[in-house]
Amino acid sequence: TKGKLIMKLSEEVKRKIKEEYDEWVNIQYGSNTKEERQKLGQFFTPPELTIKMIEQFSDLEGNILDPTVGCGGLLAACIIAGADPKKCYGIELDPSIAKLCRKRLSKLNVPESNIKVGNALDSESYRF
Repeated sequence: TKGKLIMKLSEEVKRKIKEEYDEWVNIQYGSNTKEERQKLGQFFTPPELTIKMIEQFSDLEGNILDPTVGCGGLLAACIIAGADPKKCYGIELDPSIAKLCRKRLSKLNVPESNIKVGNALDSESYRF
């Protein structure tokens, strides 16, 4: 976009994002079938798309909120790319997925309280 600063991630950062995702890919899907995940609206973003999303940011400073955090792939990738883990927040509707997200992101130093169970369509869910 003209005049807009776009981030460019190094190949090393991209590799680390993909490796971190690979650690969690089988865990995040658990024993749910594709049909079960679709009923719950669970679609976990592949690292290639996450990387493209991050590269549209101008920077990773300030707070980062993922209102449909799922297992935390976008936040994990942002942290690997340089975001402050203490400024990363997420909201997840499914308590079991939120628990998994907290476990995943705790390894990247995100405070457990930064991941909430809630509905992204409910304004109360945004109170951290």
